[in-house]
Amino acid sequence: MSTAYTNLYEINRQQQLIIKYMKYWCATETIPVPQKTVIEEMIRKGKKKSAVVHSLNGLLRLGYIRRAEGTSNKTSYVLLRTI
Repeated sequence: MSTAYTNLYEINRQQQLIIKYMKYWCATETIPVPQKTVIEEMIRKGKKKSAVVHSLNGLLRLGYIRRAEGTSNKTSYVLLRTI
C-alpha cells in the first residue's frame, strides 16, 4: 500500500529561504528589501535568477510579500507574514 505525499506548506523550500532572508533583512534594516539583494543572496546560495523571480511572484500572489511604494524605478518588497 503506497501513501500519497502531501505537502503541509503552501510554499516550497526556495520560497521559504526567501522569506527567511527577508525576515533577517527586516530585523537589521529599516528600508524595504530590494529585489536585487534578494536575487544576489539566492544566487550566492546556488539558485537561478529566473527561479528566484518566479518564487517572488508566487509569494506576491499568496500574500506573503507586497511590492513597496517608492519614487525610484527599482523594485522592493515588504514582508507581510512569515512562515
